[in-house]
Amino acid sequence: MRGLSAFILLFLASFVSGQSLTDFTGHWQEKTNSGMQRHLEVEQNGRNLRVKTVVTKSQGTRDLEVKYEIGGPETTYTGLDGDQFRSSVRSDGKTLVFDTIEHEAGSDISQKTVWTLLGDGDVLQVDRTITKSGKTSHSLTAYVRLNH
Repeated sequence: MRGLSAFILLFLASFVSGQSLTDFTGHWQEKTNSGMQRHLEVEQNGRNLRVKTVVTKSQGTRDLEVKYEIGGPETTYTGLDGDQFRSSVRSDGKTLVFDTIEHEAGSDISQKTVWTLLGDGDVLQVDRTITKSGKTSHSLTAYVRLNH
């Protein structure tokens, strides 16, 4: 019985580690009623992930492109507002989890962002939890796929 249990655990461990990543590739538009429009251009090739964020406001359009390695080392970059960010990305089942520290005005802000594809993969749900000065806030944003 012990041998069978050990075999089953080993089989499940190899099965889970061998699962392919959910592919988030696509052009996504935020569902919003505000004057600001946000698009995500996501390109995923295995564990390599490129995310280009395009923000359009009445003052014009700005964009930021960041490259990550899923399950790899931390990525450091400067955000659209000039703040410094350190992010790592990991796969958790069918989701992507971004663990981020934003350095803003001398303090660190912790963010956890979870990406999930809903329905037939035509909606990208972005679930973000931010902890700043000991206070936690939560937001949920939906993006619709512009191409398939």
